[in-house]
Amino acid sequence: MKKDEFYETKILRLNNEANGVSIINDIVVFTPYALTDEIVNVKINEIHKNYAEAKLNKIIKKSNDRKEPICPYFYDCGGCNLMHMNYNNQLEFKKDKIKSIFKKICNINIDIKNIYSYNNLNYRNKVVFKVKKDKIGFYKNNTNELIDIDKCIISDEKINDCLTDIRKFIKKYKDNNINEIMIRICDNKLMINIDNINKQLQDKFINDFNYISSIYIGDKLVYGEKSLNEKVNNLVFNVSPKSFFQVNHITSENLYNKALSYVDNCNTIVDLYSGTGTLTILLSKRAKKAIGIEIVKQAVNDAKNNLILNSINNVEFICDKVENKIDKLKNLNIDLVVMDPPRSGSDKKTLKSILDIQAKKVIYISCNPVTLARDYNILKEKYDIKEITAFDMFPQTYHVESVCLLELK
Repeated sequence: MKKDEFYETKILRLNNEANGVSIINDIVVFTPYALTDEIVNVKINEIHKNYAEAKLNKIIKKSNDRKEPICPYFYDCGGCNLMHMNYNNQLEFKKDKIKSIFKKICNINIDIKNIYSYNNLNYRNKVVFKVKKDKIGFYKNNTNELIDIDKCIISDEKINDCLTDIRKFIKKYKDNNINEIMIRICDNKLMINIDNINKQLQDKFINDFNYISSIYIGDKLVYGEKSLNEKVNNLVFNVSPKSFFQVNHITSENLYNKALSYVDNCNTIVDLYSGTGTLTILLSKRAKKAIGIEIVKQAVNDAKNNLILNSINNVEFICDKVENKIDKLKNLNIDLVVMDPPRSGSDKKTLKSILDIQAKKVIYISCNPVTLARDYNILKEKYDIKEITAFDMFPQTYHVESVCLLELK
């Protein structure tokens, strides 16, 4: 096998990132945008020690699962990975992905009864666009090449309308000095955060975009409201430019409801990696006391403001690393531990501390089945999986969110 050579091959399966897997000259080859059972012609891009990467050149025998992507930028943009696959097959891929990961890492067979989906287009309520002079869009995968786009079909329509106006502005003022623009929508109100702008254009920008409720430049408020409000389960949450909030509002609300369905009246609930406190505050309705631990100071400040907004007085937020604080909570008679770690998962010290706490239930919310399975390999010493429910938080991509209920043996 040589780089830049072409080969005909059959796709055996998809890997976790939805790349087609085949064997060429006894070497495993990964090909983006190829589907299982397809016969394809590929060009070898990179050869590594144990595998090779290829580019799809031609489909010789097409899968029945394949469809024509409705986004004209799909094969260049890199923001979506699965738009070439029928949506029902996308959901099956994600269920099978979780199952195979648990089999491989934990050597257990799990049953994913449901994967819930509520909107597979126009779902993103926050988008970060890259800008180069009069172009705006996203970087092509693993490059600095900007793909200029007119609209993003997985983004909220009001974000796309705003994108149209921004495009007109940067076409008119090419010396804008803008590199990045974040657009967010909360309860039908828009927020913009620009990293930088030519000072001579700042007033022009504010004047042109005075329909935006909140405009930040370089993280400083220059126009409108300091923060926006988002409603979740009849509670109100402050959202600022740096706030972490799930990008798919409808699906996240249903995910939270699933987590809440596992919770009875508790004495003490601990929420690890609590962010801006959304789930902690929702859980507090079912506990005498709830404690959230989060390392990001701004997120903790937002969480404390959210307590005031909702007149909640049985929640404490701690700003620190989870592994630094969790040991100090062992004597609090904790009934429930909830955790929603980053994609990298939790750390061994925290997991060992959870085993020592011996709460009756652990609810693990995960955006990465690999780290969920890895962490469960430690927690299984004292906990059994009672249910895993999948949510398609990021349709048209290979990512999948899940809620895992663990119960003390």
